[in-house]
Amino acid sequence: MPSEGMSYFHSLFHSAGALCRGDKQLLALWVTKTRSDSFLLCLIFITTGCAVYGAVIGCRQGWEMTCYVALKLPAIIFLTLLVNGLLNGFLGLVLGSEIGIRHSFRFLLTGFSVMGVILLVISPVVLFLSFNLPAPGSEEAVSGHAATLLLHITVIAVAGILAHFRLLSCLRQFAATPRAGTHTFLAWLLGNLFVGAQISWNLRPFFVSPGLDIEFVRPDPFNGNFYEAAFSALQSLFPL
Repeated sequence: MPSEGMSYFHSLFHSAGALCRGDKQLLALWVTKTRSDSFLLCLIFITTGCAVYGAVIGCRQGWEMTCYVALKLPAIIFLTLLVNGLLNGFLGLVLGSEIGIRHSFRFLLTGFSVMGVILLVISPVVLFLSFNLPAPGSEEAVSGHAATLLLHITVIAVAGILAHFRLLSCLRQFAATPRAGTHTFLAWLLGNLFVGAQISWNLRPFFVSPGLDIEFVRPDPFNGNFYEAAFSALQSLFPL
């Protein structure tokens, strides 16, 4: 049993390193083959990476917010996967790639696992940056909140885009034609960014706005949208 456990952890670290390198053979294997171990590894990478990064987001406002965000960030990814898995399967068929629902789920799951590894690796850097922004209770709390919001939006968006681009060559090879694969990739990428952003808004807060209380979710989760909040943060930092 101990040797089996060590072998599993060795496989885990090997897969994480291969994902960071964008190993095409590993990605192709995970996408095209139905294997229980690859499915479990995807769940581990998504949950661990997003939970750690979520803790980084919430840690400046105490243990309660740290726990809340560590739970909510992986939930956003799995909800996005659930919502877009079916939609992306239909988009793949409509755009001529001949990639159905089952394989679209595999592509998404693999892509989000790469994203989880990226977020896990970059978490210490973002933690350092966030602690050098104005504190929540300081005189510059409003600008600090806006800067923190834009920092995490940028990091998560870049991690998601990089993770998806790791799958582009595999998607082009797997599709009926490379052109159809590229069109499908762009549709999936835009859909995941849009749905993920809005779900994150519905599950706010991730760090508390000045003057508001710490809560798991707001009582008005469908009031407003993500894009209004991002634009407002930009105006706070760069007033016209």
